[in-house]
Amino acid sequence: MTNKVIYKLKGHEKFPLREGWINKGLSVAKEKGTHIFLESQGPDMLGVGTNMVKSIRYWMQACGLLVKDGNKEILSDMAEIIYMNDPYLEDIFSLWILHSNITKNIEQATVWYMFFNRFNVDSFNKADMQKKMQQELFNYVGQQVTESSLKDDIDVLLNMYSKGDNKNEDPEDKIISPFSTLGIIKKEDETYYKIQPDLRRIANELVLYEISSLLDHNKSISIETIASGERSLGAIYNMTMITVNKYLDNLEAMGYIRVDRTAGLDMVYPENMKSPIEIIRDYYRK
Repeated sequence: MTNKVIYKLKGHEKFPLREGWINKGLSVAKEKGTHIFLESQGPDMLGVGTNMVKSIRYWMQACGLLVKDGNKEILSDMAEIIYMNDPYLEDIFSLWILHSNITKNIEQATVWYMFFNRFNVDSFNKADMQKKMQQELFNYVGQQVTESSLKDDIDVLLNMYSKGDNKNEDPEDKIISPFSTLGIIKKEDETYYKIQPDLRRIANELVLYEISSLLDHNKSISIETIASGERSLGAIYNMTMITVNKYLDNLEAMGYIRVDRTAGLDMVYPENMKSPIEIIRDYYRK
């Protein structure tokens, strides 16, 4: 018996994650319990339609805010920390953490994982992306997936991250996803570009969080692993090797890591490394 591959398409009900949804979901889950997403009064409590309730629950799962605990769902430690410190996602650090969780969640946000970790192109159109995602999903799932479901996921992903080239977009429009402010996908006409975001908006602690996640209790990690490949800074944040090295130097100066570039080793050793969740907790304490 081979293990069944877990993947998900169209969990979002065709809705990109919208402004205010995470706050609504966290607030109602804290007040009424996470079961509210599955109950008939869910739409009234959240102030949205039934399909949007499903979508909010899905995005909270994809972002790592709702997690399984036996037969029920609970708010994760990360959800509790964000709710306590930044419930309206006003600090871009919070958005980056949620983005990071989505891009690593191959079981619940499969196309997001494939796009950020296995679609290594700087520019593309929807047809390019559809073809590549179809192939990657076939390789992962072991069978063809429904083209319409894949197309819906692609549309939602691109709408979620790209502001496009429309100069008349209203920043108060609640349909715009907060993820579009991250600045990692740009649209011009029918072409999309993966771009390195404004580094002033990426805290050293965010890079430390990713290194701690990649280390996973190991005693060392290569700069190559941190900078490129799946779950790397290059994949999740479109960072160049030069940028990664800049952040490594910053973190070394702060006493968190030791970087060894002698004799072509290019290794990073943790010096004062905490767990990913502790790094998040410390960031908000500051």
